[in-house]
Amino acid sequence: MVLYGYTIGDADINPSQGGEQFAVYRFPISSPNSTPQKVGEINAANIPNADLEGLGTNPTTGRASAINEARASGSTTAGSVIRINNVDQPFAPASASPTPTPSDVRRFGFDSGADFGRDFSAAGQPIVLYNISGNNSGSNAGSSLYKVTTANPGTISLVDGFGAPTTAAQRQGTQATNPGKFADGLAIDNLNPGRSRALASDFSTADGDGAQLYKVDLLTGELSAPIALRTPSGQALNVNADSGLAFTNSGSQRLLAFLETGAVYEITGYQDELAASGLSLGSAGGANGARFATATLLGTVPLPSAASGDIDYEGFTIVNE
Repeated sequence: MVLYGYTIGDADINPSQGGEQFAVYRFPISSPNSTPQKVGEINAANIPNADLEGLGTNPTTGRASAINEARASGSTTAGSVIRINNVDQPFAPASASPTPTPSDVRRFGFDSGADFGRDFSAAGQPIVLYNISGNNSGSNAGSSLYKVTTANPGTISLVDGFGAPTTAAQRQGTQATNPGKFADGLAIDNLNPGRSRALASDFSTADGDGAQLYKVDLLTGELSAPIALRTPSGQALNVNADSGLAFTNSGSQRLLAFLETGAVYEITGYQDELAASGLSLGSAGGANGARFATATLLGTVPLPSAASGDIDYEGFTIVNE
């Protein structure tokens, strides 16, 4: 068995064909600098807001799925939710449009991360696809967490069970349930499952709050206080890029981040934070109880047009094949 990382480009690679053709690539986790393999193309002709930034691997089936961003770039209106199944190898994508529950649910934000995990609000804790959707700029910065059932087409609902009752603005995606806390990557620990065994990532520094992680409560949708990311030498990590996040969830567990440029980081030092009880709590890693984790660059996947910025690769998941 070999661990592979998967990602999807956000630009049309076959302009001569109808619609937009988004390429899906995989690369060995053990050798991120190696040439990636193209495993297929997703025809996005019928997919609104088609930037497929959220990628996750179902721990039951071992197959990877993608979910689109909430809003197209420049749009103020949330579009349809599209889940694309089986984007791993063997490549056999099929799209589904989950039904909003309640009917007025619309996702917040412009950036997405995703992963599969247990639904801690349901009997038997079935596997669902979680989607963190956020906005990293302006007075309306923040994130909201959603879950999509695995039925076809299934349902999508807002995860919000903390603080004041959910507002109409939060349901309709014009206000975040976690104001001021932007994240666009999501990784769920399925080797040691629990309602707060999940992390979200924000590698953007343009929003003024540095690169960081958040612990995630999968039952309430709440994000913790930030866990600052540092370089191995102890300096603040300054990369300013959109990110994907994934656990290996196989053998010796590792937490990896993938940036839109193809850069792959391993994150360590988060373990005490993940195990800490309560989302406002964590191990004291520095002065005034500051919380830290270390991000080490493993390499950069040489994806087509990534270095130039002509194609961004933001979604990330790991599959054991």
